[in-house]
Amino acid sequence: MSDTKVFDILVVGGGMTGTALALGLSQQGWKVGLIEGGERAALLQASAPVQSVADFEPRVSAISMASQKVLESLGVWEGVVAGRHCPYQGMTVWDGDGTGRIHFEAAELQARALGTIVENRSLVRALFEAIESSTVELIDGVKVTGSWLDGDQRGIELSDGRKLGARLVVAADGANSRMRQWVGLPTREWDYDQQAIVCTVRTAQSHRYTAWQRFSQTGPLAFLPLLTENGDENFCSIVWSQDTHEAHRLMTLDDAAFTAELERAIERELGAVESISKRFAFPLRQRHAKDYIAPSFALVGDAAHTIHPLAGQGANLGYGDVRVLLDELSKAKAGGLSPANELVLARYQRRRKGENLTMMAAMEGFKQLFGRDELPLRWIRNTGMRWLDGLGPIKNRIAAEAMGLII
Repeated sequence: MSDTKVFDILVVGGGMTGTALALGLSQQGWKVGLIEGGERAALLQASAPVQSVADFEPRVSAISMASQKVLESLGVWEGVVAGRHCPYQGMTVWDGDGTGRIHFEAAELQARALGTIVENRSLVRALFEAIESSTVELIDGVKVTGSWLDGDQRGIELSDGRKLGARLVVAADGANSRMRQWVGLPTREWDYDQQAIVCTVRTAQSHRYTAWQRFSQTGPLAFLPLLTENGDENFCSIVWSQDTHEAHRLMTLDDAAFTAELERAIERELGAVESISKRFAFPLRQRHAKDYIAPSFALVGDAAHTIHPLAGQGANLGYGDVRVLLDELSKAKAGGLSPANELVLARYQRRRKGENLTMMAAMEGFKQLFGRDELPLRWIRNTGMRWLDGLGPIKNRIAAEAMGLII
């Protein structure tokens, strides 16, 4: 590799997870490169003021308090909340096929909010603004076309013909990670036979800074609160997970028919749906890498695991990976160890794998519980929700864990 540029660490993928990791590593003093297929100018694009539902990005994330702390430690949270964002104080979840309902309140946890709804592009923009003033070398507008192991370094070939080397390569290149495939890390995965429909809506009533989620046999529907620059509380981002055949039917409806179905599905909790943006649908698949690490290599975020969106934990699991990998590599730096030290990477995998698998198992359990219509199961879930809603300390403990207040 004498003719290649060599880094301590190369991060492949400039999304919300990879960019945060690269920024944190540079702050620790590592020589870091960030490879991103998009162009720098597009990554820093600003959001236009909201005039209609079309001005919001369809993709949003519910950032937990734990993820917020990660972003605060990187010095980017201030940039995130300088743009559009909506802290939500309440969360209401109910069974559309019964009488069970549970409500969480931030005030009961002595917290300012349960979390914050942020457009994904706002997160990426704030991170890239921080990257611009960091020591990270941004290698944008190119794709990785190959990877190989050469002694104690890993090589990377780019689409423009350049070759790079690093003591450690971290793949943050998404659910269909090419890096994961090239390195040969297998996954366990299965198709849910569901699709998630996402769009933005304007409702007749205020969302009341509450996230709403209704479960049904064919899948959950979430209304996530949004906020405009002038404080309009009537916009929501929806994520409607439905069995594939039902999702196809819904996507073929015109806007009037679709909003009528949407109002029925959310039981008009927020009144009429007054307008709706363009709709998008994407297939849902659970995926988990059997190993997160290989020699001079690690996976983070969706490259390591994807999860059903019913609890909105995908981004938060990714930021959990970032938090732990930064912690382990900080210790390696202090101890004079290579970032690819096998014990360092093994500790990262051990700390994250169990937590991620636990969350994935819990989400699968929820999906199975609410996706079946047998009378005993309906009774159990509705009775259980009512019972839990009346047990403040236990309910609040569950909420605190989900928010990341207990780590």
